Amino acid sequence: MSADASKPPLLGTAREWTIDLSVAVVIGILLGLMGPFGSFFNDGPAVRVAYWVCSVAFGMVLFGTLTRLGAAAARRLGLPDWAALAPVILVGTVLLGAPLRLFAIAFWPGVIEAVSLTAWFGQCLAISTPLVVGAYFLRARQAGQAGQASARPAVIPSLASTPSEAPPSADTSNVLYLRMEDHYVRIRTEHGSRLEMGPLARVTAMLTGIEGLQTHRSWWVARRAIAGVVRDGRNLRLRLVDGETAPVSRASVAKLRAAGWLADDAE
Repeated sequence: MSADASKPPLLGTAREWTIDLSVAVVIGILLGLMGPFGSFFNDGPAVRVAYWVCSVAFGMVLFGTLTRLGAAAARRLGLPDWAALAPVILVGTVLLGAPLRLFAIAFWPGVIEAVSLTAWFGQCLAISTPLVVGAYFLRARQAGQAGQASARPAVIPSLASTPSEAPPSADTSNVLYLRMEDHYVRIRTEHGSRLEMGPLARVTAMLTGIEGLQTHRSWWVARRAIAGVVRDGRNLRLRLVDGETAPVSRASVAKLRAAGWLADDAE
């Protein structure tokens, strides 16, 4: 299936980044005024604020990028998004700490003797961890609230494909599969596709009268959409009628085999 202009950007929208950087500026100003980790004694508030605003903004860009990439990788592996948080924080702290130390030394050369490398990276970790975890759960909560706020009967009737495709029927029987994309669900029908904000479970709950199963944490597939089964070592994927392939998690293999979806292909 060709790329869809309605697909949410992997690295987030301009609006999300505007919010992130605005928050970074506010946090940087607060840290500059508070002067944590001994920075209170370095120069006046204007210099401290400049240092902390630049540092937090740089960290926001770095961790925002790593968090989005990590969440996408986790979903491809069939893991929850939060499984990427720990490696993202550790890798991000290393990538953040080195340039920030050079930046701090440019402001205050005495940092070299005053703060060891171990202490420096410990400070970076102490600041990064709550910010990354807090931002993740806040965004997840917002996505959940947006999904709950959507009127349930309006989801399927509102199925609209991209402008280049014919609008699908309001009948839910034409749904082929659902696929998570960031905090959205792509609803693929016989006539097109669209994105719906919210969790996968909320959308699948409205698909009554269709024989289908959740094959993976981020996929639900209608049985009639299956064109074949693809084996790649120990991994299985369902080949779909539109050319896409849906992953099958190991936890779902027994369920699909019991339903007769895999037959001898999964043996």
